[in-house]
Amino acid sequence: MKLYLRYALVALALSGMCFAQTQANEPAKKAPHAAKKKAVAANATKEELKALEDKLNAQQKALDALQQQNGQLSQSLQQTQSQLAEAQNAAHDAQAKVSALETEQKPAITKLQSDVSDVRSSLTNTAATLQAEQKRVSDLEHPLSIAYKGIRLTPVGFTEATAYYRQRATQSDQATPFQAIPLGAQVNGGYNSHLSEFGITARDSRLALRVDADAGKTKLAAYFEGDFFGTGPTSNPNQTTSYTYRIRQAWGRAKFANGWTITGGQMWNLITLNRKGVDADNANLWIPNIIEASYSVGYDWGRFGEVRIGKQLNDKMAMAFSVTNPSYINQTNNTTAGVAGLAVGGNGLWGNSLVNAASTCTSTSVTTPVTITCTATVTPTYSTNLAPDFIGKFAYDDPKLGHWEIKGIARIFRNRILPGTAVNSYGTASVSRGYNNEALGYGVGGGAVVPVVPKKVDFIAQGLWGKGISRYQASGQYDFVLRNSGNDYDLQPIKAFSALTGFETHPRPKMELDFLVGDEYYYKTLYTNIGTGAVAGYGAPNLVNTGCYYENLDAYRASGIAGAATATAVPACTGNNRNLLGAQVIFYYDLYKGPMGTLRYGVSYQYVQRSTWGGVVATPAGNITGSPKGIDNIAFTTMRYIFP
Repeated sequence: MKLYLRYALVALALSGMCFAQTQANEPAKKAPHAAKKKAVAANATKEELKALEDKLNAQQKALDALQQQNGQLSQSLQQTQSQLAEAQNAAHDAQAKVSALETEQKPAITKLQSDVSDVRSSLTNTAATLQAEQKRVSDLEHPLSIAYKGIRLTPVGFTEATAYYRQRATQSDQATPFQAIPLGAQVNGGYNSHLSEFGITARDSRLALRVDADAGKTKLAAYFEGDFFGTGPTSNPNQTTSYTYRIRQAWGRAKFANGWTITGGQMWNLITLNRKGVDADNANLWIPNIIEASYSVGYDWGRFGEVRIGKQLNDKMAMAFSVTNPSYINQTNNTTAGVAGLAVGGNGLWGNSLVNAASTCTSTSVTTPVTITCTATVTPTYSTNLAPDFIGKFAYDDPKLGHWEIKGIARIFRNRILPGTAVNSYGTASVSRGYNNEALGYGVGGGAVVPVVPKKVDFIAQGLWGKGISRYQASGQYDFVLRNSGNDYDLQPIKAFSALTGFETHPRPKMELDFLVGDEYYYKTLYTNIGTGAVAGYGAPNLVNTGCYYENLDAYRASGIAGAATATAVPACTGNNRNLLGAQVIFYYDLYKGPMGTLRYGVSYQYVQRSTWGGVVATPAGNITGSPKGIDNIAFTTMRYIFP
């Protein structure tokens, strides 16, 4: 096309030249200036034609360059397409070879994978076997139990040395009588409220033996445990501190494959809070890990004879029922005229004695040798019980929610009114025939051990409310009052409640830090004396508390109270306990823990407050109502070696 365009331009130029020549050959009739003008125009046309031709040449060159580039691109595209086709063919060939290779080598690959898996499994089994063998060798070197005639014997226990300090003395060794904290300057304990006490003891050391056996699918177990809080005729804290070994636990158990369990003997009773399930094993119980041998205010517990039947309902729920050895704790004893069958409750860890005193003595001085005769007042420590205590418990366990339980208790109290006893409720001076009185005690409670931070922090809560339940509370108050003084001599259970809450923490594997706060409250239990119309009973407002504020007779005589100057004795301090409050912080650190056992150091601080019901207090200005209190600050430190 460019040739046609060039030809057209040349033709146009020649035509213009011919036209110009024709004009030049015309007659000279035209003016000279016209010819000159045409010559100029012709020159201009030539220049324009020349410029146009140059521009056309430049465009042609650019077009040639583009065509050359287009050719190169076409050639490159063809080469790329050829290479792509070759690559596709090569890939297809390679895939075919791979498929053929896979088909050919698949059995070998499968076998190789199987061999690798077998090797791994063998290594795992070898490692497990090696660990088991190492454990077996370790067990042989350091056996956890001793095999004997098909049973396994496991010695357990610990030895310890404990030092204690009390701001106000209770003369009670390592076990604090919470219900008897000295009240101010009380005469009943008198100087103790002004004296501190310090002691070192090993009485809480324990020796125990666990027995396990398998009778087919039935798991058999027995456990015996004792410490040295017993007292004997020669037991004293003087030269040898020879306190006697006593039973803490002695029980046997059969656990059947269908989930039923039967346990009998002396054990932590069913009212005690569990960590898991409803069994009596120490590992399944929540027992405050404290140095104080009386545990804690607000803790509900007991260890005495019991037969317990339990059932594991499923992997989370269990229940149990027990019949428990009964015992009454009452204000008065069977020395009350006309009443039989009662006994003063034992003092538990603080010791008790069948002989109260031997204070009446007579002598014959006219004979040789001199004859001295003494009579002793004997207080029985066993009540004549009508029936056992009945306890039931239902427990729920969950790995995240922890252990939860509810429980209940029923008790039956009894005494006997002897013939000839004056009983005003019968309208006669005395009864001609003896008869028995009964009363019912009961209580409901619950508890929980909740993992706030697994294996680090547990929240603890437990409580009990009811009538006649104080036997099961840490402070061991009275279960009932005897309506005496010419009344009907009925048994009137005292209403009470107890609660304990806190945290058990393990900041580090060898450390334990616990916080506990407990409370026990005893309600007024009043009655009206039929003969006199006076109010009497537990927490009666007419009980005398004057003696709680004077250390001795001289202090009372100097008080300025009317008649005190000539008094021959200090008035009584008889106010009944209303509330007990306790708080403890306990810290342990394991100096050593391994196959040889555990060497543990511990220290604790305890605060105990005792409050009483208001009673009559004589003052120089007249009688007032006074509610004396007692506060004790107690510290313990211990070093304990726990058997492996």
